[in-house]
Amino acid sequence: MKKYILILFSIVSLWSCTEDNTVDITVMPPATTTGANTFGCLVDGWIYVGGRYWGWNPSPLWTHDSFFYYKNEEEDKLSVSVRTKEDGFRIEFTILAPKEGEESVITNVKAGEEKLEDGTAFISRFDTSAKIISATFGNGSRLTNGRFDIHYATPGSNEYQ
Repeated sequence: MKKYILILFSIVSLWSCTEDNTVDITVMPPATTTGANTFGCLVDGWIYVGGRYWGWNPSPLWTHDSFFYYKNEEEDKLSVSVRTKEDGFRIEFTILAPKEGEESVITNVKAGEEKLEDGTAFISRFDTSAKIISATFGNGSRLTNGRFDIHYATPGSNEYQ
């Protein structure tokens, strides 16, 4: 009986593996505005790409767990937290008051546990009906050539785009 439990546990463990091998972490994704669900940037010249490592509880769409747009009377911001390595390493930042066709401030920038200086993001597409936002970003020093083209979530929403 113990043998069957061990076999069952092994099978379940294999299914919980959530690495997406269709995402090439050695190549920056193209800068698109179609909602292609891509994320990439350079930190100190090293490529960091999102979408491959989802964690233990993957959603059908990895961006739903990584990009949250908050719009209310107190704040208007996009919160970004993208897992870029298998060990849980994340690129994180907040875009303040994003508006299509304009440059916005990015703040609270972190690469892993290390805080980086603030920078800017140019919002090339911001479609609130399709919940798509596309941007290029960086801080001019350590964080460069950043880009994403994603479907975002709003707090409390259970819908996936």
